[in-house]
Amino acid sequence: MQYDFGKLQDVKKVLLYRNTYDHAVSTFKNVKVELSETPDFAESVVIFGGETGQDVEETASAKGAPQVIEPESPVRAQYIRIWQRGHFVTNVPFGEWKGMSRGVLFNEIQVIAPMPKSEAPTPPQEVGTKNIALEKLPYVRGLAPTNIEAITDGAVDQNYAVHNSLGERWLQFEYRNSYHIKKINFKLEEGQYKSVSVSVSNKPTSAGTVVWSAQDWTQDDQMMRIDLGSGKSAQYVRFTVNKADDQPTKYSEIEIWADADNFDETKPEYTAPDSKYNTLVWSDEFDGDSLDTGKWQIIEGMANHGAIYNSQAVSVEDGCLVLNSKNYGTTEELINAVGWDRYQQQELAEHVTWSSGRVESKNKFSFQFGRVAVRAKPNDSQGIWPAIWMLCQDETGHDEIDILEYLGQDAWDAWTTNHFGILGKNKMSRSTSTKNYEAWCQDFHVFEVEWDPECITYFIDGNKVFDTSWGKWDRDAMHTRPMFMILETQVGDGWVGPVDYTRQETKQDSDFLVDWVRVYQQEEQPIARFDDLSDIRSGAVEDPYLTAPIFASEGLQEIHHAAGEDIPAWQDKDNFFYGGQPRGETDRVAAGENVKGEQALVYHMPQVKDVHLTTYYQTLSDGNSWNIGGWYDGSSIRGALKNGANLDFKIYTSADNQNWTLFENTKTVENYVDAHPGYARVTFDAYGLPEGTSYVKVVFPEYQGVQYQLKKGEVKDVLNTDVQLAKVTFLQEKNAPGA
Repeated sequence: MQYDFGKLQDVKKVLLYRNTYDHAVSTFKNVKVELSETPDFAESVVIFGGETGQDVEETASAKGAPQVIEPESPVRAQYIRIWQRGHFVTNVPFGEWKGMSRGVLFNEIQVIAPMPKSEAPTPPQEVGTKNIALEKLPYVRGLAPTNIEAITDGAVDQNYAVHNSLGERWLQFEYRNSYHIKKINFKLEEGQYKSVSVSVSNKPTSAGTVVWSAQDWTQDDQMMRIDLGSGKSAQYVRFTVNKADDQPTKYSEIEIWADADNFDETKPEYTAPDSKYNTLVWSDEFDGDSLDTGKWQIIEGMANHGAIYNSQAVSVEDGCLVLNSKNYGTTEELINAVGWDRYQQQELAEHVTWSSGRVESKNKFSFQFGRVAVRAKPNDSQGIWPAIWMLCQDETGHDEIDILEYLGQDAWDAWTTNHFGILGKNKMSRSTSTKNYEAWCQDFHVFEVEWDPECITYFIDGNKVFDTSWGKWDRDAMHTRPMFMILETQVGDGWVGPVDYTRQETKQDSDFLVDWVRVYQQEEQPIARFDDLSDIRSGAVEDPYLTAPIFASEGLQEIHHAAGEDIPAWQDKDNFFYGGQPRGETDRVAAGENVKGEQALVYHMPQVKDVHLTTYYQTLSDGNSWNIGGWYDGSSIRGALKNGANLDFKIYTSADNQNWTLFENTKTVENYVDAHPGYARVTFDAYGLPEGTSYVKVVFPEYQGVQYQLKKGEVKDVLNTDVQLAKVTFLQEKNAPGA
């Protein structure tokens, strides 16, 4: 990390406060600190670590204390660079777990230099004492509160705010500014309490310093008044209460009296970051009374982690998309209420009792490169996992950009991640969490990503929080295929962990709110168009994003998902990889049985740049195996052909629909291979088609007479349905004729 002091300073001391873990100590690797008068560090003074850096060992007794670096004499500098190569973590006190982490995490960095008297600021003038709790709503840990507005309405009465979680529970007031707190007054419902404590802190995840506590305490008809004497400086005030007789805690009123020279808690207005992607090309403001299904599809009946996605959990209310997560208590009651689209022989665990919402722009709108901004208010609590993310149009490998992942129990962290590579093979990711002074679920924020072929950059509320270009040199880490939007809330399992089965820490009915979604690109950027093959003989399509072939060979067979128990395997959508995503490729095309001659689809696509084919190949019946990550890693017939046969799709280009040229540089990506009788997904990518291309022909492989060999040696004939085309995606110049 590099900092600019603004001008030359005589640096006397540097203090590094690193992140710590409650039950572990770290050895911070290759730490180096250097100072320079110029930003390029052409000449610098290393004040710690030498050329290669020096390890710094944390001790259990000094946990949280800063590393203090003090040169023998002050160093004249305007810039500082701080280096570190991750940290080695050791569990204490038992040493049961050890491991290396790439994380470099600081709580605070201080650089100490003398300041001339002429530059010293005027001491702040106290402007009085104010009740900073007035009309401020606290963050409530656990179940959703009832009538929370009454907690600071200025009236000490029986209009109670109710904290519905039972047992010892807390809520806290969170401030942007640090205040000099002088008095704290509160009034609970009259009655007996096992324990009550009030604490102040400068960290949202810590109770900090207890300023008042009581055991077996009685709340009478008077407000409890806590005098802090000379005062305490803090950003957070926490109330931890355990009501007797396992009853919810009811708050009549809270007052927090503080001194400050600035009481302004106004949140800055969102300003879009400077970006070359500044032309609005697609948006949804959610101003209607229902979801615009021309822009979004609702995922219906899919079980994922602890919930089933369904349309009942999706609504538009008061100018927001509402994705509701609700616990129905039992799996049976959940299925009776919302239905279930069962996948293969899938069985639902007992904890799958939740309904939740997911919407996607897949097959509605996709794009390649640009800036996505989403104004949203996530829902929190243990096991609740709202997310804003994008997948490649054909869901190749694990190409995924996560604009927001919010682990509900970690209310002050917003995660942004870039995933790339193929899951179970070479998947990698780069991510960071961004902390906020108050829980992100307390208000709306703008979560944003700039997706560029050189770098992926994340913003929150217009401020840059992270960027990455890792992996672009040897894999498609910047994602060159078109991508689509996903808005959802997952519940339980996976990264977020389980919900609270005692139903005290997890809100049983909560909403993820999305105010708007906006996609920006450069003015003349190409657009993504796609054919999901629902009707290959439909002709022209009056849609800016959909297309259809102008010609389909008579010998091509359309395959549509059919219901029933006796449908053939090649027609069952369950055999076309699920992988935790909706089974969207329900319409496919294959060469007909015993047909002769070339079988092809022809598209009129002037000024087309790229073509992507999503295809499926039958899996070997004796090739089933599972890798260490639990993902099927078998083989398909494409890799087991006899006598040098080839079953690849071919892409031809033409300027006039008469003279055709084979595109020689088509690349293939093999990713998900499902267990037999499932299929393996293979993507054919044709980047940079010849200039002047107006027509594209997709030619199906000739399967007749082709054989493949099972691992046990048996030789079998390729069937026509063993090779299927599921989607054709184009990238076309925006102002092309007919675009």
